[in-house]
Amino acid sequence: MLSTKPSTLSPLATPSVVIEGLKLLWHRRIRWLVIIPVVINIVMFSAATWFAALWVSDWLNWLIASVPQWLEWLVWVIWLLFALLALVIYAFTFTLFAHLIGSPFYGIIAERVIAMERGVSDRAPETLTAMLNTARDSFLRELQILAYMLPRTIGVLLVTLIVSFIPLINIFAPLIAGSWAAWSLAIQYFDYPGDSDQVGFREVRQIAAKQRWLSLGFGLSALGAAAVPVLNLVLLPATVVGGTLLWCREYSDQSH
Repeated sequence: MLSTKPSTLSPLATPSVVIEGLKLLWHRRIRWLVIIPVVINIVMFSAATWFAALWVSDWLNWLIASVPQWLEWLVWVIWLLFALLALVIYAFTFTLFAHLIGSPFYGIIAERVIAMERGVSDRAPETLTAMLNTARDSFLRELQILAYMLPRTIGVLLVTLIVSFIPLINIFAPLIAGSWAAWSLAIQYFDYPGDSDQVGFREVRQIAAKQRWLSLGFGLSALGAAAVPVLNLVLLPATVVGGTLLWCREYSDQSH
């Protein structure tokens, strides 16, 4: 058992469960489930990060060349806001695709972390068939999450894009995008243990909404972890473990 009593966590303290998850990544029961999706993501997102960095650099050069010299100070203000927005989009997109790739593994990780956290030692031995069924169910559940997120994400992006062109109000563009990304990531990470506990995706959202500030706090922690190039490859499965721990300690009682 990883903990002996429930914790009451402040929204500002949610990075601690990600750190706890990081420490558990090499536990003998989950380490191989971590290594495989990390290797796949390294190949895919090394290229994606390089292209994103190149695009931002080209955009900044174009912007500097397009404005009068006396307005160059404003370019850097716009660039800062744009960089924050781009970082949110990068982190959210990285997580979205990484979860789609890793979902068959993350579902099994969540099951095993739940067993460790709750001290379940009398469970039946795992079979290859049972693991494949869990992997299949996790992937199908991930498609359900994408169906929920994608149309709403497009709507939020359109609103953010419009707001970003309105002087003064455009400072709220990263806040709008960040809030939606944080909420989306929170329910994404809670859904793995929720699915293991046989809680429907709609109910997972309702449970997360009952502690909205804690959920958003964890979502922001997840967003911050996903926004760190290279390290995010390891921090993502650490956040899966952290989200599972948080679910067990703060949310799962509400599902019964």
